[in-house]
Amino acid sequence: MKKQRGQTVTDKIIDTAEKLFYNQGYNLTGINQVIAEADIAKASLYKHFESKADLLLAYIQRFHQEWLERIEARINKEPDPKQKLLTIFDHMSERQLSREYQGCAFVKANNEAGQNDERVLAEIQNAKRDFKALIEKLVINSGHKKMLTDQELTEMIFLMTEGGIVAASIFKQGEDLQSAKKIIEKLI
Repeated sequence: MKKQRGQTVTDKIIDTAEKLFYNQGYNLTGINQVIAEADIAKASLYKHFESKADLLLAYIQRFHQEWLERIEARINKEPDPKQKLLTIFDHMSERQLSREYQGCAFVKANNEAGQNDERVLAEIQNAKRDFKALIEKLVINSGHKKMLTDQELTEMIFLMTEGGIVAASIFKQGEDLQSAKKIIEKLI
């Protein structure tokens, strides 16, 4: 991991945890590995995070915020309301490609820690609710054909993106996300 000048210790720790938790999993990542790869003292880690679960929560919270900012920035580049909806699928395809089709960070964290830590589960649920709310806003403003209600189209897009990410992870390709995009294109 490339160290940035002026990077805070907290960011350094979370950056390291993000890489490790996403790539090898929360349960397989030991706190000593985070300390070693972040190149910090053990006391520094515990000064900022009381436990490994607190570190996971901080990573999920930051990832949630950054993820939302990235997708909104991408959508806002599109002037056409219908294209804004379709851009979601392109964004998800590109993110999966850049992350080597390893799936959704939120789902991965949920599978390992969401059942045991209510805070982690709540943050993951908030992230997914925020995504669904973003889709709903775009659906309402899209002027779609009304073959489905706004709520039905929102649910369909949400479930198709979530399923497309799972398929991308399993088949190591983004074709299913692009197929979902083509279906939604017919409905809007």
